[in-house]
Amino acid sequence: MNTPPSLLFLLVALFTCSVGCQSTSTENGTEAAYATYEPTMGTLRIVSDVDNPEITSIKLLNDKKKDSLGTAMSQNGKFTLTVNHLPMQEVYFLVINGTSTRSGTSGLGWTEYVPVYLEKSNAHLTLGHRFFDHPGAISKAKFSIQGGSDEQELLNDWQEALNDQQADAEGRAVQYTFGSGMADHEQGDTASQGMDITQRFIRQKRPLAVSLFLAYTTNTHRRHMTAYKELYHAVPDQARQTKYGIDLIQRLDRITNPIQQLHPTTQIIAVDEGLKRVSWSDFDAYNYLLLCFWNSMDKAAHADIKRIEAQATAFKPQETALIHLSVDSRFSQWKKMSPSLNLRYNYKLRNEVQQPLIDSLYLTELPRYVLIQPDGKVVDAAVSPETLNRLFKTE
Repeated sequence: MNTPPSLLFLLVALFTCSVGCQSTSTENGTEAAYATYEPTMGTLRIVSDVDNPEITSIKLLNDKKKDSLGTAMSQNGKFTLTVNHLPMQEVYFLVINGTSTRSGTSGLGWTEYVPVYLEKSNAHLTLGHRFFDHPGAISKAKFSIQGGSDEQELLNDWQEALNDQQADAEGRAVQYTFGSGMADHEQGDTASQGMDITQRFIRQKRPLAVSLFLAYTTNTHRRHMTAYKELYHAVPDQARQTKYGIDLIQRLDRITNPIQQLHPTTQIIAVDEGLKRVSWSDFDAYNYLLLCFWNSMDKAAHADIKRIEAQATAFKPQETALIHLSVDSRFSQWKKMSPSLNLRYNYKLRNEVQQPLIDSLYLTELPRYVLIQPDGKVVDAAVSPETLNRLFKTE
């Protein structure tokens, strides 16, 4: 089938923009994206010499809040944590578990994640305890790491803002029902507000490696690409060479230099509600395939997905097929949420192909629309809402 001139013009424009973006990316640090991270190893030592009978256990996690790296015995809140052979210029989380002794929350368990920046080996770092008199707080103490540089101070400021926001949310949750925790929508608001706080600190563009770490904790690099580029160029070379500087430039490079070719039959393995595998040859008659990667758990996106599905009825027969591909981990969840959306071509990606697709297409923000040809050639790896609207009008 011949491509309509108007649609062809649009696709040429998209390709031209893509090439232009790639050139800009090359000029602004694409080579740096291929740098090898070679950390210097050091020893992290944290001392707590304040009596705090609430504290029950201490351990250290990595910057993803995973993988226990070390533990310490607490005696009435006092401890010394020493962990050797850790990569320096990285952030770790001191995990403090405790049981509340304050009035109104006595006996409730609590957990605090205190960020620590390992800048110098065997630096004299101490755990600071401050009284936290907030109606939404379970613990009586607010913790921070003392003895660090400006890098640690930024972490402390960030964590304090998150703690205050969390306590405010917990305090509001009490109004719903005592002891039941936050309502679902309150938890969603809390997560969103936490991301807003992190973005606020990123926008400060403090010339520190920890600023890059804050970007590392997010999945919004595509949405905030301009701000993150500005941040990268605002920090000194030493910070860019850290794990977080290399991670940031690699992510930006993957966004501005997207892949040019997919192989649907081997890379996009998906099934319908009856577990029948999608046959990509069934779509060979179409000129284009508009792939929508989505997650059924993201209910906030359902309205837009339904709207765009309705608009897709304007596509000419066998011109463009809109195909929904769920990245849900649970088949039952996707199957439960799908009927209300009434999607014509709706499949769930097999779990084993999800991560490779997430990596190759950088699917960190969903839903995401990708325009390809049936042979897998990528026309636009991140179709914007504006482009979608033009595409529908062209049809």
